[in-house]
Amino acid sequence: MLKKRRPASGKRNFQRWRFVMTLKGVTDEQRGKIYKKINAIIDRTGEGKSLDFDWVMKELQVIHDRRKCLSDPHEFFQNREGLWRSDTFVRQILSVAKKTERIQLPDHIPSFTLPKSMGDSEIRRKLGDNHVFGASEGCTVIAGMISHQQNGKNGDLINNGKANIFYVRGKDDGIFTVSVYWVAGGREWGVNAIQFDDNQWLAGRRCFSHNSIFGS
Repeated sequence: MLKKRRPASGKRNFQRWRFVMTLKGVTDEQRGKIYKKINAIIDRTGEGKSLDFDWVMKELQVIHDRRKCLSDPHEFFQNREGLWRSDTFVRQILSVAKKTERIQLPDHIPSFTLPKSMGDSEIRRKLGDNHVFGASEGCTVIAGMISHQQNGKNGDLINNGKANIFYVRGKDDGIFTVSVYWVAGGREWGVNAIQFDDNQWLAGRRCFSHNSIFGS
């Protein structure tokens, strides 16, 4: 645990940050290294000899998240160059998705390519048990797959304009069909969600299942 000492003035912005290490096994030499590192950070920020407490806590949170390799779907799924997401996806899926630990996707993710025009109900029967993604894990998987195929390069997601289909449990525990597709003209991936209603999908669409990544 790190504790901060207040200067005699009692002001919340301290002239210099001093830390008392109470972690078990921390040596005086290690304390000295940490103190020198903190001073070096202070000098590089251009803040003179004081740092704002909230700023420090925010930076420590960033380090913590990176250490745990957290994936933040709200940060990833922003309309930007190379990516567009619909308002429906935001309301129904992203609104209930949370930060999760990043997963290492397999080199190849098994999928089911429609041999003919099929409805959602028939597709879901083909995918088998446990094929529905939770909102958080679905967002993590889709974000990882899109990241691997930036600029529409070849990969598990088909990139010819046809939909890649994921069934995701979203807001109010509803099941939604999330489609991911490459828009060649706009040079971007599109992500949309529609309420499950046995929609018809044409041959050549590719479907992904929760159990093909996480097991049953």
